[in-house]
Amino acid sequence: MGYVSVEQGDHLFWLGRYVERVCLTLHYLEELYDALLDSDSSAYKQFCDRLNIPNVYADEMDFITHYQWDKNNPDSLYSNLSRAYDNGLVLRNIISTPALSYIQMSLDLMEEGAKTGAYALLNQQVVDYLLAFWGILDEKVGTKHKRSLIKAGRYLERLDMQLRLGADWEELEITLGKLIRRLEGSGININKDKLEALTYLIESQKGDDISRLQALSLIGELVEP
Repeated sequence: MGYVSVEQGDHLFWLGRYVERVCLTLHYLEELYDALLDSDSSAYKQFCDRLNIPNVYADEMDFITHYQWDKNNPDSLYSNLSRAYDNGLVLRNIISTPALSYIQMSLDLMEEGAKTGAYALLNQQVVDYLLAFWGILDEKVGTKHKRSLIKAGRYLERLDMQLRLGADWEELEITLGKLIRRLEGSGININKDKLEALTYLIESQKGDDISRLQALSLIGELVEP
């Protein structure tokens, strides 16, 4: 299986979370930007509220610019992808240089976007690079255990964001199934009672906001030290 230290396991898990956070957020932003520019210039406020990030933006254009590319904003997509790169850098011998290069190329595109403002085209290119990152991992990461650590982070992040941003319950159930399979192969310490409660909430598909809040709380307590 290959030895994975506690520190390496943590880096693998958070690498998966940060890459998925950026990739999935860019997917949601496409629809949000349409709303901001065409119908509801304040829609970004609800977006910030749902993701529990500070609304530090003066208006919709300030949000579009600084939420994506501001290096000094800890909640920006650039900052999150930089954290992914930092985790990947110490894992280069595990994930491979080609995999890491897709994150670097994505950061380069974001820096170009900050200069040119061509966010629509560049966002799709960033998504393409990050999907290529996920694709190459299956080829380059040599053991199921290590792949499961990365993808446990990926699907935990996806489930968290889907709950916050209103994905339907059938979609949540699919993501939960993927998460459980990866957790089983990862060796991560999981609170089984919290996982059982989370599974019940999602599979029962009550569909109300209270259930979503309860599920988010359970996700926050799922991984044990």
